[in-house]
Amino acid sequence: MADVDRPITQVAIVSDQSRCPPGFTLIDRTYDRRDDADLWRDGLFGRKVVRYLCVEKMPPSPGRDVLVDVAVIGERDAIPAGFTCVDFTSDTREKAVKKKMLCVRYMSSDLTNDAICELILLTKGVRRPPNGYTLVGELNYMGLCYKMAGFRKPGVQMDSHQGHANDSTFHTQGYTTQSTPMNMSSLASNLPYNTTPYKKNGPLERGTSFTDSANTLQGSHTVTALQGLPFELNRKVFSDDLDISIPQIPYKSIMDIENQYSYDFSVERSAAARVP
Repeated sequence: MADVDRPITQVAIVSDQSRCPPGFTLIDRTYDRRDDADLWRDGLFGRKVVRYLCVEKMPPSPGRDVLVDVAVIGERDAIPAGFTCVDFTSDTREKAVKKKMLCVRYMSSDLTNDAICELILLTKGVRRPPNGYTLVGELNYMGLCYKMAGFRKPGVQMDSHQGHANDSTFHTQGYTTQSTPMNMSSLASNLPYNTTPYKKNGPLERGTSFTDSANTLQGSHTVTALQGLPFELNRKVFSDDLDISIPQIPYKSIMDIENQYSYDFSVERSAAARVP
């Protein structure tokens, strides 16, 4: 896998360019004009405050989280569901950005084929992202954009010579893992049926339990716990003896409704008049 297509695995903001975490890449220049990509740009009493974005990119591996979404929201807005906020600098634990919040969403690489592989900042005033990039929002008047890329997730390794899959080995570019069978022994004791597949040569008779049948039925194919159970609608639905009558709702005009439900509140008015 080329370095440019490696998924981003962590996002951080630092207050000093020299304190970028080990293994991270510092984004200190804008993508389009190579200007300073400072996320703060503020001077107060002679002290210059700076903030820079950093990203970590790693090859996909089982269980490792990858970046799948980015959002920029106002500092008083609610953090979107599933996102986490990069609200402090990683080196000094100070506020990360002004008036905005950078939110990121991670997902296990086992659950996705795509991830964000690049974050860029565009110079102030630029609103159109480069081809292949998506504009997220503004950070200190600079446009934040990301680029998605696909990576191979763990799958079945194909044997090119024999033309079939190897069920025990899972392979992807960058790592290989061995699959292990699931242990069902603890689960089986709590289930009302036998979890071990059995053979059969015909449909199960009504009233026959799966546990008993597992020891007697033999045939040419494997049956799981729920196979053989009939699936059908209740026969009463199709019965001709059912007396179903749909009530007729008479039409009433506004005048009919007024005449039927009119109430003049005369009793209430007379009672109120008697109250001293």
